[in-house]
Amino acid sequence: MKRISLLAGIAGLLALVILGAAKQLPEITVVSYGGGAYQDSHRAAFISPFAAKSNVKVNSTSWGAEYGRLQQMVRSGDVSWDVVEVTAAQYSRGVRDGLYSPLTRPIPPATFAPLAGGPVPTPFGVPNVYWSTVFAYQPKAFAHNPTSWRDFWDVQHFPGSRALYDNPRGTLEFALLADGVARDKLYPLDVDRAFRKLDVLRPHVRLWWKDGTEPVNALLTNRVVMSSAWSGRIYASAAARKEIQYTWIGAAHELDYWVIPRGSRNVELATEFIHFASTAQPMAKQAAATAYGPTNALAFSAIPKTVLPNLPTAPENWRVSFVVNANWWAANEQKIMQRWTIWRSKR
Repeated sequence: MKRISLLAGIAGLLALVILGAAKQLPEITVVSYGGGAYQDSHRAAFISPFAAKSNVKVNSTSWGAEYGRLQQMVRSGDVSWDVVEVTAAQYSRGVRDGLYSPLTRPIPPATFAPLAGGPVPTPFGVPNVYWSTVFAYQPKAFAHNPTSWRDFWDVQHFPGSRALYDNPRGTLEFALLADGVARDKLYPLDVDRAFRKLDVLRPHVRLWWKDGTEPVNALLTNRVVMSSAWSGRIYASAAARKEIQYTWIGAAHELDYWVIPRGSRNVELATEFIHFASTAQPMAKQAAATAYGPTNALAFSAIPKTVLPNLPTAPENWRVSFVVNANWWAANEQKIMQRWTIWRSKR
């Protein structure tokens, strides 16, 4: 009897082990470019619905689009990410450097919006969203509102501390606009001229922000009176929409891509996630939360009409702004980042 009981116990234990293994879900990690409200929009629009639909565990994390970090991960062979959101320039660089795995099945390009030359899905990545860096300010600080990057640099008529993104991409363009360069004449960037213009403003920059929540908080708390800021972070905050103003004049639009790092152990699941995230309804849901522009044209009919005028891709916003030249940055980003790091380290 003892032998039978022992065998029954072992059998029961094995059954529990097998049942536990059966309940273990397949798992992927999705990396958003930026945390806070933007990452929250990914969780709500893409990650949670995909996990429920596909019975997959999806880990959500974020990064600051530090290209060297992704490059090192792939080259080391120790790849812990499966889907990563990268800038258009990093998409181009990564394809050139062999950092991405191709999707296991293509996404039809027919429904993708024909903006800025018509970015469409490719074997190595899918355009996700147009987002914007705008000139934001605290209107209570001024007798009349500033309207341009020239005003951002004008500390005599618009006194007070400033904040800028701690990244040269976009920031150099803003400096050139402040110095009188036309939007359609920005590229190739006159880098020396941009840094000279930044030298003038540097004493008035109180905050070099790295995360999108920082400039919003700095403006709301009156730590600074002006800042570059991601428009979606302002839109996602009820307090910011009420108290902070911003202009689309001279705004920098950028396009992000979903990619699969080479070395991911879950390429098939990663492909399925990107397919889901590229459909109209999830894109529309993210747009409603962030007021960023979806790339799938079918999404626009599902976006609330009150949101549409706030999108970077709204015609009245698009025509007074510019698109960051991804090809120029793909060719020059590495050396410009090195120069930026040295410049920022100087007192």
